Amino acid sequence: MPRPLASFLPRAPLFCTILLGATLVGAAHAQVDATFSHFGAGCPGTGTGLGDNHVLPANMATRFGAGNAIPFSWSPVRFQQVFDGADLPTVMTMAGLSLRQAPSAPISHGYIVDLEIAVGRTTKTAATMSTTFASNFDSGTPIVVVPRAQIVVPDSAPGRHFLVQVTIHGNSYGNSAIGYPWDSASSPSTARLYGSPATATSGTLERNLGVVMGLRALTHTAVPNLYSDNTPQIGDSFRVRVKQARASSPAMMLLGFSTSSWGSQSLPLELGFLGAPGCSLLTAIDAAQSFSINTGATGNVVYSVPNDFYLLGLHFYQQALILDSGANAFGVALSNGGNAGIGNQ
Repeated sequence: MPRPLASFLPRAPLFCTILLGATLVGAAHAQVDATFSHFGAGCPGTGTGLGDNHVLPANMATRFGAGNAIPFSWSPVRFQQVFDGADLPTVMTMAGLSLRQAPSAPISHGYIVDLEIAVGRTTKTAATMSTTFASNFDSGTPIVVVPRAQIVVPDSAPGRHFLVQVTIHGNSYGNSAIGYPWDSASSPSTARLYGSPATATSGTLERNLGVVMGLRALTHTAVPNLYSDNTPQIGDSFRVRVKQARASSPAMMLLGFSTSSWGSQSLPLELGFLGAPGCSLLTAIDAAQSFSINTGATGNVVYSVPNDFYLLGLHFYQQALILDSGANAFGVALSNGGNAGIGNQ
């Protein structure tokens, strides 16, 4: 059941209430944007989730390249990119693929891309990649990994390389190219092939060029991730979610109104003295609500925001604490923090 947010609000002295009332009555109909953002960092437990990010090409791990729209910000297109097998770990379970924006370029906002991603092995290198799409997957059938969440990447070996295929079926910009460049690399260890439309069987081959990608390894020592897919608006419910936590575990959602102090303690408060090195309390604890992490390693807390315009602009903060005996001597893992600003739109 949603917990009324009003039950968490600190009681203000009467004179403060009168002053606020005098200030806000005239602005009762003002539009205030509700917001939610993340802050701080959590600490690992024994949950399953995203681990190390293996940047490809490997020489792009500590630097940026140039911006390029193909394929993720492009019109309907079929795209392949090969990566040198030597840039990959010998054994890993892939849980995700990450991209990064170009360091400086104007971007479009709010677009939707209709895509499919498949990966697999190839003996083709950046120097021998073919202009025919089908011939590049020459070491087995490609595996479609979107919308699937994870795959096991086979052991790497000499002569085995990694091939990514992205098929863009369309986007919300009328299927035109989108002004949202992704970081790209000029590197002899990669090459790309692209052709339109999405059903193309051959295309344009460009060696020594491609999108910078990160392969996210699966880990069993994940940091719990706190997030929300909505914002706190008066007269509505607001859900705070947690993923990557230890499955089937008790948890507490901490709620506070300060990120700088809690009583006499300054925040963030490092908890090494309790047996949880690397873990920090990020918010004051003005209230706490118990909830459960389910078998899928996720959980959530729902707050009911009163329909009260006096709350507009108020910020409250959340952090999840998961009981996890394997995490550290204190037996807890902590999430990042959430910063929720109450609005009416």
